[in-house]
Amino acid sequence: MNKLLITEITRMGPAFCVIGLQREKDKIRSVRPVSATANSWLHFPYQRGDVLQCELAPFSGAKPHIEDRVSTSGFEKESTVPEPEVVSYLRKAEIAGSLPELFGCPLHENRGGGLFAKPPEAKRSVCGTVTQNLRLELCANELRATLAISSGEVLRDLPVVDRDWRDFIDAALAEGRGANRVARLERFLSSQFHYKVLSCPHHFIRLGLTRPYHDLCWLMLDTLIPLPKQDWLEEF
Repeated sequence: MNKLLITEITRMGPAFCVIGLQREKDKIRSVRPVSATANSWLHFPYQRGDVLQCELAPFSGAKPHIEDRVSTSGFEKESTVPEPEVVSYLRKAEIAGSLPELFGCPLHENRGGGLFAKPPEAKRSVCGTVTQNLRLELCANELRATLAISSGEVLRDLPVVDRDWRDFIDAALAEGRGANRVARLERFLSSQFHYKVLSCPHHFIRLGLTRPYHDLCWLMLDTLIPLPKQDWLEEF
């Protein structure tokens, strides 16, 4: 059996993409469990920080998704790791401080927004980084991120696919929350968000690349830690 510390759960349309960390001798690496029939899961009843037991088999997926492994059995929860400890493990996995180092290839800026990599050039599809600054904005009720990494380089207009943050946004915009929901959420993202997230001692992000789409892999914000708390909704 393999042990997998779940670190990423992203919303990709109606399904979820999952990534975890696995220890291999003296290294910690990212592993993406996929089923024999799909790259994502329609139902994934686990949380970030859960340690799962599962059977994983090698899988020759298309570049740059070299982290793919086929799950040949169900998941069984063994334990849970607190958020600060999850980040301590993420800092020992794939991490980079400049744009070319993130995926081992050039990243290209799209005129209409966002960044992309060319699949044959990218060496991996997920990487952690430290941010100097981070801003979240709503664009047609979709969450987008602009961030500066430790090299000073700026990544603009990245879709946020983190399941917990997407769920938080959906909850903030729910009809039962009353009037001016969008304006109230935008005020939260431009004020309290910076205090709650950027000042958190274990703040960390992970970036990912989409599956190739029209021969391009688009950059996404996969994971934003700390994860949002439900009681934050009572503050705006």
